Amino acid sequence: MKSLVSKVNELRFAVVDVLGRPDLAQIYLVRLRDNPAALVECVGAVDPSLPKREKLVVVVSTQLGCAVGCPMCDAGTSFHGNLSADEILAQIEHVLTDWAGPEAQTCSKLKVQFARMGEPALNPSVLDVLEILPARVPTPGLMPCIATTAPRSARRWFERLHEIRDRHYGRGQFQLQLSVQSTDEVVRDGMIPIPKWTLEEMAAFSEVFVGPEDRKVTLNFAMAHGVPISAKAVARWFNPDKVLVKLTPLNPTDRAVESGLVSSFEAGEEARVKPLVSALQAEGFDCIVSVGLPEESEMRSSCGQLVRAHRGTTSNSLEMSG
Repeated sequence: MKSLVSKVNELRFAVVDVLGRPDLAQIYLVRLRDNPAALVECVGAVDPSLPKREKLVVVVSTQLGCAVGCPMCDAGTSFHGNLSADEILAQIEHVLTDWAGPEAQTCSKLKVQFARMGEPALNPSVLDVLEILPARVPTPGLMPCIATTAPRSARRWFERLHEIRDRHYGRGQFQLQLSVQSTDEVVRDGMIPIPKWTLEEMAAFSEVFVGPEDRKVTLNFAMAHGVPISAKAVARWFNPDKVLVKLTPLNPTDRAVESGLVSSFEAGEEARVKPLVSALQAEGFDCIVSVGLPEESEMRSSCGQLVRAHRGTTSNSLEMSG
């Protein structure tokens, strides 16, 4: 996009590998700072049900690895610090110019997700990016999306996020997704192993965050066998006028396998979650069942998988040459 000011060379931004299909999802493995440990992933993706002119998705990393270390996520196997605002913006710029092309300037919805490697609420630079993104990506369809575990230490971060959202992204042009995973707080502690908001605290924030014209907060549950999700518990704390529920299969990552976590359902098995969907709807909640295409699992497109595979290949090569 012509309006973007490229800082790629200054940032020592090098594309190491590209995985996927341009017509579905293209994942870039990027090395920053001339540092072999400074690897991140960024993604360009389409909604298979919509043409590119209607929706494009850019997904970027916010940390080198992830400071949370969830047992189902390959990104959490290492952590080397936060990315700068320029390093995050460079990912957005690269995906828009290399993958999206001219359609990014005119598509009805350009969703920029801070949802790849890293916990965005632990990086103040994410807020700096949100402040300047409308000027850097001047398209009317721009809609940022933050996906977060709601770390307890980030309360001021969320207060500032609220201020930025109201200043720049009105009329439903912003989405907040909270990773919940379970309605049992003890189980949640195992699935998201950092101090974080309780369900009650998440509910209290959603009450003040969601106004009449704002999008509802999304409660994300990646469903795994043995991980309880109760519609009654959701209804106990949350207001269906303020939140909706999103159910997804647990991605088949290396970390999930190592942790003994198995998805509750796969593509084509959506009937397995129908009782939970019906129970949530009976409590008044909008409920989305989101299942990726089989090709996405086959290309190992989950967060952190490409970095982990590259590090394994590099280690093996070093061992063989040593």
